[in-house]
Amino acid sequence: MRKFTSVSIAMLVGAMLLQGNAAVAQGARERIAGERLSRDLCSQCHIVSETQRGPALDGVPSFLDLGRSKRTDAQLRAWLTDPHPPMPKVPLSEREIFSVIAYIRSFSD
Repeated sequence: MRKFTSVSIAMLVGAMLLQGNAAVAQGARERIAGERLSRDLCSQCHIVSETQRGPALDGVPSFLDLGRSKRTDAQLRAWLTDPHPPMPKVPLSEREIFSVIAYIRSFSD
């Protein structure tokens, strides 16, 4: 059995915390990128932020509602990849789709 010293345990915990912080930072970057894309591409039809007052089309869900809904990431991905009318098909990369979903999910926190 390997014996761990308090220094090795502290180093292991520190490494774990750094990895966790990197994941948090990555998630924040994705949400920011998703917010930017949403404001640029989606805000003509959807309310994409808590401060947006318009315009929005009647019957079109807000991103706040989408984030708080029971829709799965797979459903959101399908919706962004193959939208239904009147939503236009917006060619998004996989990374952009991931970012928009991360932004929508930020409203469920």
